[in-house]
Amino acid sequence: MSDHRQILVTGMGAVSGVGIGCDALWDAVASGRDGIRRIERFPTDEYATHLGAAVPGRDRADQYDPETGAQDLCTEFAVTAAREAWARAGLDSADVPPERIGIVLGTGLGDAEGCPHPLTEAVADALGICGVRLSASTACSSSTNAMGLARRLLLSGAADIVLAGGVDLLTPLVFAGFHELEILSAEKCAPFSFPFGTNLGDGAGFVVMESERVAGARGAEPIVEISGYGLSSDAFHETSPDPKGGGIARAVRWALADAGLEPDAVGYVNAHGTGTGANDRAEWQAIKRVLGPRAESVPVSSTKSIIAHAQGAAGVLESIVTIMAMGRGMVPQTLHHTEPRPHCPSDPVAGDRPRPHEYEHAVCQNSAFGGANGVVVISKPDARYRPERVPRRTGLELVGLGAVGPHGVELERFAKLLRGGRRVEGGVPPFRLEELVPRADPRGIDPTTVFLTAAAAMALRDAGVAVKGSLRDRVGLIMGANRVSPASAAALHRSIDERGMARLAVGPFSRIVLNAPGGTCTKLLSLRGPHVAVSTGPGSGLTAIVVAAELLASMAGVDMLLASGVDELSAAEDGDVRGEGAGCVALAREGFGGAGSEPRIALAGWAIDGPGRLGQAVEQALDMAGLAQDDLGAAFVPDDLAPVLGRGDASSSALACVAATLALRRGEIDTALVTTGQDRPTPCALVLAVKGRDHGS
Repeated sequence: MSDHRQILVTGMGAVSGVGIGCDALWDAVASGRDGIRRIERFPTDEYATHLGAAVPGRDRADQYDPETGAQDLCTEFAVTAAREAWARAGLDSADVPPERIGIVLGTGLGDAEGCPHPLTEAVADALGICGVRLSASTACSSSTNAMGLARRLLLSGAADIVLAGGVDLLTPLVFAGFHELEILSAEKCAPFSFPFGTNLGDGAGFVVMESERVAGARGAEPIVEISGYGLSSDAFHETSPDPKGGGIARAVRWALADAGLEPDAVGYVNAHGTGTGANDRAEWQAIKRVLGPRAESVPVSSTKSIIAHAQGAAGVLESIVTIMAMGRGMVPQTLHHTEPRPHCPSDPVAGDRPRPHEYEHAVCQNSAFGGANGVVVISKPDARYRPERVPRRTGLELVGLGAVGPHGVELERFAKLLRGGRRVEGGVPPFRLEELVPRADPRGIDPTTVFLTAAAAMALRDAGVAVKGSLRDRVGLIMGANRVSPASAAALHRSIDERGMARLAVGPFSRIVLNAPGGTCTKLLSLRGPHVAVSTGPGSGLTAIVVAAELLASMAGVDMLLASGVDELSAAEDGDVRGEGAGCVALAREGFGGAGSEPRIALAGWAIDGPGRLGQAVEQALDMAGLAQDDLGAAFVPDDLAPVLGRGDASSSALACVAATLALRRGEIDTALVTTGQDRPTPCALVLAVKGRDHGS
């Protein structure tokens, strides 16, 4: 079956440093006006720069409460952009069941609490969205990954319409952290030129995405097609990109492959283009690696010269600018470009106005802390290419397991603990990560990262896979979590209390994005394939497994994905009630490298749905597996593990999958259902089965 269904954009909404709405955004581009000016929201006297791009009219100090301002403004900006996209798509009068409309929201720090999903819930509630609710948090590539994951949800049939985008805010904490990293410019951001450095800004943006079938049925006018999606990890450094551009290049290649395009089809690249020396050089290296000699003639520009760096919202806002420019037969310019910098794009579209240029396909790429890269391909809906793409859904197997919890790190002890049914007091006991990952230096690594890396290393060991050579590019990590490491957050705030905001500790700051543990884990284990951190509240670990399954089934050139849920207790939390640890599973294509133990376990079906729709998710997973309820040997639910493991928001559902797989391996059952349980914001279901046996009723 061909997978060449078009995923169309039918509405857009934007809030940025140049104003409210898409019209304000395009007016700034068309007139050569930027939104970068002196910051008034908070004092900057202690810093070497005073520039940012806060939303006009919402940028004064008396409009920002240090206690609640970030949360209030993030929600306000996100809902404003979402409602504009909703209205432009004509959804106010659309006859589409609300449970078939989903949302994927990307944010880096969001409201600065390190818990992204409540923000997603707030936007969904404001618009009456009752379908899948998913958060993506990969720092500055968050909203790019949100659009890509929305594409996968639509192609899988999990939703008919998805609102995708992101939001982030210019806060004192974000400004201080980037300043201490020495990447802010004292002048207006001039990507690919001088001076070096970036400016930060507010931003929120959303696009309405839907299949051509749904758009056609309701008479919606297509604007563009989101034709491809790619993602990767640099596996290089916590805050700096791979200088050779390898990670960005892999993400671009996967996005083009997903779109069914050759590199020669790319007519424009909207670069991440922060203006820092490390980022600009790495991006240009990546573009040359993918486009070859054509890179010298393809326009490559940066929208951050106009709206500054909107962090987690950067990708969607830059995609919206690209979409509006494409429809007008133009490419947006790079403002403030005075002279070319070495090792930067040959054609940065330097100037103060957009340039006329006709093209059918554009690449929008973004990178982030932790080496998380996201890329989308934007195409005209009537583009002439139309190749037949047939990325067939191949069989998937669950080949490796890792479990970290009150038992320690050994799988057999985990199984024994479950069989005993008695709670071990406290959290995860001390263990030496270096014994599992010899290259790991535990200094400067927070417990969340330790738990995640240990569980991932154990899953690889259990699968019998050594990640080396070219395999490094074909193995990735999907991480489920609900909050940043409490230990890193406490260390950051302790440094602020002791030294002041302007001299905060950059190590803990770089670790308070949700994907930071995943970035370190991919570096330590050499996982350079797809990488994203997702959150759905309780059940995030199982969500990560569902997302991993969907990506693995659709991405050519990816052989294995690790999927994990991880939790860390804070000093104030009761370890007898809440649980901490990590569960990790290794998913592989059928027959991959002989990996895994016998019997072979198939991931036969999976599904994700909206609030209160666990039953529907179970039905969808069973239907994919070709099974009925009566065929199931047992059901595994996180709540059933709570008396033994405690209640871990993200880890419990992943550990339930580990427990189900162990039962299948021991021959206790032939089939198993794993779910997030009732009353979860985003219910998920998995069906596992022993291969080679008849499971029908």
